[in-house]
Amino acid sequence: MDYMPVTKLIELDLHWIRGKDARFNAILKSLRKGDGIQEAILLINCACGKTYILQDGGHRISAAYQLFLESGKDSMLPVSIFQSNIP
Repeated sequence: MDYMPVTKLIELDLHWIRGKDARFNAILKSLRKGDGIQEAILLINCACGKTYILQDGGHRISAAYQLFLESGKDSMLPVSIFQSNIP
């Protein structure tokens, strides 16, 4: 597992944007209190050059990015990146 700043994570070609629902609000509230995100966002780098989210990490990314927009705090998010040799 590695850590990646949310500003770098959003630069990847991922569909990460999620709506401001109850899960988003709960994560954002936790981040505002200073809690960190514990569960790694699972990504796979495909041999075709694209990166995909293996499990839904979009709420965590969206909440961390919202905190960045509000406060300028660039949260370090845990990520596990797998490399695929299958195009």
